[in-house]
Amino acid sequence: MSQTQKLSTWQSQQIPMSEDECEQYRVLIRQSIFASWRNKSRASTLQEIYLDVINRVWELISTGDWAFAPYPRSKRTIDRRVNETAEQKFYPHGIVMVVAVTSGVYMPNPELFMFKQITKKVK
Repeated sequence: MSQTQKLSTWQSQQIPMSEDECEQYRVLIRQSIFASWRNKSRASTLQEIYLDVINRVWELISTGDWAFAPYPRSKRTIDRRVNETAEQKFYPHGIVMVVAVTSGVYMPNPELFMFKQITKKVK
C-alpha cells in the first residue's frame, strides 16, 4: 500500500466556524471597539482590535468559558468579523453599533451617543 504524499504547500485545515462562534467574535469585537473608545477616546485599527480580541479569547479559553475552537482564529478571520460588525444586516432590529471611519479603522456609531432633544409644546 502506498502512502499519500503531501505537497509542500499543504496546510491543515482549521475547524470551521459555526454561526454562534462568528456571533461571539462580533460581540468581542464590539466590546473591544467600545472599550478602546472609552479608554483612549479614539477609533481602533484592525491590528489593535485583533490583539485585544485574541487576548480575550485566550482568557476565556483559560477560564473554560470559551465553547468553541481551543485557539483564537487567524487575523484574516477576525478581520472579516470586524467588517461584518459594521454591516447593517447584523443589526436587523436596530442601529448599527460600529462604523468604519476609514479603511481598517473602526469606532462606535456616533448616533448611539446623540441624545434626541424633546421639545415641549407651549400652550
